[in-house]
Amino acid sequence: MDIWGWIGKLKSELRASGRDQAVDSLDRMLQHIFNLEVVQAQALLPEVKALVKTLGQPWLEVFVGHWEMRNRVGSLLEGETALAQVVALFERANREDAQQCPQSVCVTQDLVACYANVDGAGWAEERIAVCDEALQRLDPRWGCFSCMSYEKADAMLDDGRPEDALAFLDEQQGKILAAGQPIYDCMREVRIAALLRLKRPEHAWSVMNEWDAGVKGHEWLTERQQRLMYKAQVLAQLHRDDEAWALLLAEDELIPRYRLFWIRALEELLRRAPERNTQALADLLQQVIEQHDQQGAHRLVIQIAAISIPLALKREDLTAARHHLEMARKHAGQLRRDRGAQALLESLARQIAACPQAETALLEQFGRQNL
Repeated sequence: MDIWGWIGKLKSELRASGRDQAVDSLDRMLQHIFNLEVVQAQALLPEVKALVKTLGQPWLEVFVGHWEMRNRVGSLLEGETALAQVVALFERANREDAQQCPQSVCVTQDLVACYANVDGAGWAEERIAVCDEALQRLDPRWGCFSCMSYEKADAMLDDGRPEDALAFLDEQQGKILAAGQPIYDCMREVRIAALLRLKRPEHAWSVMNEWDAGVKGHEWLTERQQRLMYKAQVLAQLHRDDEAWALLLAEDELIPRYRLFWIRALEELLRRAPERNTQALADLLQQVIEQHDQQGAHRLVIQIAAISIPLALKREDLTAARHHLEMARKHAGQLRRDRGAQALLESLARQIAACPQAETALLEQFGRQNL
């Protein structure tokens, strides 16, 4: 059954029975999420959940839980802070009264995505296994088939297998097209990510053109930010810097998920525009690292630190570089598997130690101790 068809029917029934407030609250919550109004969506959730309880609709309970996690896990990139609730929602979705709900599969995506936020590489094998089990139960005609295919390909990237991810995407896309269905943006997103990992921006640009060509009529903000930030990454790797800079949205417009893509594009662009490595950028990177730190997104802290520390050293900001290394080391101890984290941090530590400012600071400290 199509979940949106079911929701439409339920909303009609609720309005007919005088439950207009429940329908209006649900609609407002979904609009906030699609428009990337993450704070407003979070603020409305208690009201929506309270209404759901009064209705006694298990499927609606799972539906609302899924969209809460799309906001928290998908948009805000929550890790440990959302994990217990995602696990509880997964268990709720698999009870007998909700198992047939189409959205119950989407809750599996929420679970896999949350583990990806916590430690994508460390949980890669388990994420792939969960996706394989879910895909066995899905029809290529269903949208969730694309979503779970995306999650598996993303886990394969975190597992260091971009070529395998591309082969898998080819196979899944063939099944979707054979079923007479369109290719969703999430499939293009992960394909571009794999191609950029392989340093094949020309091929990524071809996929990007297909993505752009598919935009017709209204485009939700979540779709627009996703598309533009990936396009900026591709253009940056193609050294089409002016076009890439023009696409970068103001950082305060971006939700955390797309701010991460923004930073990846920026990392490439700053190689050829070091004058833009400003204190304002430093403040933003500090904000991003602190957010991932507070939300228990352990490997994301390390990944952002790997970008921020070299930039801090180029600004001769030894304090920021050391602080970010310290934060990254704290989270490295909470990873499920190391997967190269310690070696990366050791390399960053060596870069800091080799910085001329670090040598000067060490000499000054040594001199003070001998006064």
